[in-house]
Amino acid sequence: ASRPQLASKFHLKFFLHQLTSFYPLESMDSLLINGAKSLSQAVGSLFASAGSKLEDVGKDPKKMAQFLTLFLIAHFTLVTVVVGGMFFSEWGRKKLKKYWRLSKQGPFFRCIVWFFNLFVRLYVRLSGERLVVDPCNCKPRFTTIQTQVNRIVLHWTAERSSKLTNDSYELQIWKKTKGESKGRPAPGSTTDAKEARWETCAKGEGVVTCDCTDLEEGAQHKFRVRTFNSKGQSEWTEGTFGTRLRPEANGGWGPGYTWSQSTKEVQVVIIVKADSKGKDFQVTCKGGRLSVVEAGVPLVDGELWRSVKGSELSWSLGHGDDGGKRMFLSLEKMEKTNRRANHWQCVVKGHPLVDTRFLPDCIIPSGKMPDETEI
Repeated sequence: ASRPQLASKFHLKFFLHQLTSFYPLESMDSLLINGAKSLSQAVGSLFASAGSKLEDVGKDPKKMAQFLTLFLIAHFTLVTVVVGGMFFSEWGRKKLKKYWRLSKQGPFFRCIVWFFNLFVRLYVRLSGERLVVDPCNCKPRFTTIQTQVNRIVLHWTAERSSKLTNDSYELQIWKKTKGESKGRPAPGSTTDAKEARWETCAKGEGVVTCDCTDLEEGAQHKFRVRTFNSKGQSEWTEGTFGTRLRPEANGGWGPGYTWSQSTKEVQVVIIVKADSKGKDFQVTCKGGRLSVVEAGVPLVDGELWRSVKGSELSWSLGHGDDGGKRMFLSLEKMEKTNRRANHWQCVVKGHPLVDTRFLPDCIIPSGKMPDETEI
């Protein structure tokens, strides 16, 4: 049974309990029979007199309108008096809170809300622009961001300029040039030319989510969003979000290094100078932070994606497939990752992420560190 039905059964049991406390059980039958007879006679006489009057009222539309108006006024007055009286007692306030909580779950409350919203929309449409407020102080902000290989799902929120009107939102994305796609900065241009490079992704009333697809993999994309209506618009809110990398060798790349992983460990290959020697490096991994420094110049420095076993840290120098010199760093995971959702998405937080949806649940090591080492 629903909560309103349970509440009705509870009140019925409470009423019967109070009734039986004043009258003995053996007299309940006669009491109920006599009460039912008197109640039926009173209701019958009331409806008989009201029926004769309603027949006269129904013949005249003006009298019918007056009757309905008086009926609504009397009903509203009675409800106001009863509810107002309940406010003066703690028991009444508790009952009102309980009834309000239960009524919000029923169909009548939902119908009232629907009619109220319909009335507000009609009133706003008939009143024109008088209820619209300038949304200059309703600057939106990004809240939820989901990223994949070539897809970014954005969500934003903003304060409403008015409780009686709905604001509209516009989301734009910065169109990259060929130079920017390859990582080179774009040449300077005029303000009009820069504005022309913004392309609208989503625009409309109440639009607070946009699914941007067919984006460049593993790249940073700039977005901006604003609130607007017929009275004006707010300032732009800009944000830069990156798509994920498609995994290569169950890993990806970062600034100056590539990495791969298995269920138990992570292998990092760092580009170093051709004449580098083991004594030139300082490699530390403490407190979940990895630091690789060559002759005072940091190569990799930042917080690791997950915890590792610091005592198992090992590294060596060797040559890569292209003949260049590399540092091979091995990190043993603190916890094995047997599910694709638990695999590492990057080595250092803040570096490009890989899309773990393309990884298997169990990753078997593909190889070992090279035998040619120089520590």
